[in-house]
Amino acid sequence: MKITITGGCGFIGTNLTLLLAEEAGFADSITIIDSMISGTNNKEFLKDRATIVTCELSDKNVEDYLDENTIVIHLAALGNVVESVSNPILNFNANALSTLKLLEAMRKKNCKKIIFSSTGGALMGNTAPPVDEGSLPSPISPYGASKLACEGYINAYSESYGFTSLILRFGNVYGRHSLHKKGVINAWCKRLSREEDIIIYGDGSSTRDYINVKDLCSGIVSSLQKLIDCDQGKCDTYHLSTGLETSLSELANMLISICGANSRLIYEPNRIGEVERNFASFMKAHREIGYSPSVHLRDGLRDTYEWIASI
Repeated sequence: MKITITGGCGFIGTNLTLLLAEEAGFADSITIIDSMISGTNNKEFLKDRATIVTCELSDKNVEDYLDENTIVIHLAALGNVVESVSNPILNFNANALSTLKLLEAMRKKNCKKIIFSSTGGALMGNTAPPVDEGSLPSPISPYGASKLACEGYINAYSESYGFTSLILRFGNVYGRHSLHKKGVINAWCKRLSREEDIIIYGDGSSTRDYINVKDLCSGIVSSLQKLIDCDQGKCDTYHLSTGLETSLSELANMLISICGANSRLIYEPNRIGEVERNFASFMKAHREIGYSPSVHLRDGLRDTYEWIASI
């Protein structure tokens, strides 16, 4: 079995590649396809663990790394909600259109197994939590809409062309090898390491389901075996989350207590496209692929802060 990871030099891709490389005999080879727009810091770190190809998903040579024995793990995306509101066309092209082009390249090479990284937050919008696989998606940002479009195309390729697909809806992922990420945990860890105040958009009551990248990658690896065992033409969906709801104010105060900073919380107006509340049930993933998160939020935040502060 060969594995091709799109966006493999990014935050999640780097952690996943490291985990797969440690699993001796799990894959005959690992290939990373990455545009290197944001993951350049990790390229040197991964070069001995995978073949790294620098290109866009629309490039013709993507087909050279696909065949009937390849499983694609599709992580590449523009994932910033606020930036998607500012430039929805760019976000659509990078996410939905690139995914469609990847699916077409796979179809041409008879490569019909794919794991797709979706979102359990932006996809659901302000649907009352806890959400699960039966909840109706209702995105309120172009980013969420682009992920929903991707899910639709993947389901269509399963029905029309016999693809075997798993859609994994991620919680808010944090952890090591994330220096280029723009999420709140990274931004706040950087500010706290410089003894700067923390900026919160809104009144601090907005909630998210924060999942450590170690737990997430374990879930992806578990889903690989599920994909191998799935019937051809089947498409299934799982939430990889913690099932826990943490507000921005709670998160900020936890980080401040971890690092011992004297930073203040500065509240600014909320931003368009951000959901108010989100957390997801992972019970289906627990039953069917054995997924069970184990990293406590405080422990994961401490590890992430120490890693960022050391860079």
